[in-house]
Amino acid sequence: MIVHESSLVIQNVICVEEVISHDEWYVPVLSLRANLVNEEIYYTSPVIFTIEEMENEPSFGKYTYYLGINGQVEIPENAFYKQLDYLEITPAIYVRCPEVEEIEDAYMLLEGYAARNGLEIEKPFYHVCLDVFDDVMMDIYAKVKEVATDGH
Repeated sequence: MIVHESSLVIQNVICVEEVISHDEWYVPVLSLRANLVNEEIYYTSPVIFTIEEMENEPSFGKYTYYLGINGQVEIPENAFYKQLDYLEITPAIYVRCPEVEEIEDAYMLLEGYAARNGLEIEKPFYHVCLDVFDDVMMDIYAKVKEVATDGH
């Protein structure tokens, strides 16, 4: 795996938060894509998600899913999702993770790269789900904290 310095910006983003079992992280991904597509609305990005661990619940996490769509939609008051103008992960570093089982290795690689290059990264990591021949590959992004400069 190779670390890249890049950014990711997605417009017109639908955002859904769920507390679910780590074993079922992919279920909302499939549901989100299937339920959004209709004659006027279609997705324009891969599904992106973050994970926040739950205190005292090691097998569950708070998952936040993001999916870019082709335009703004009207959100009902009681909707289980919200719309953002954009999702911006910039500046960032990322690594392509070919196997889901290697995600922890990807995290360590990003953290090591940041430490060696004097970068401070923000958590949580962003997981970009890429469909590849009936399988899933992920790009794991870490947002880099921008250092304030005083102009000197």
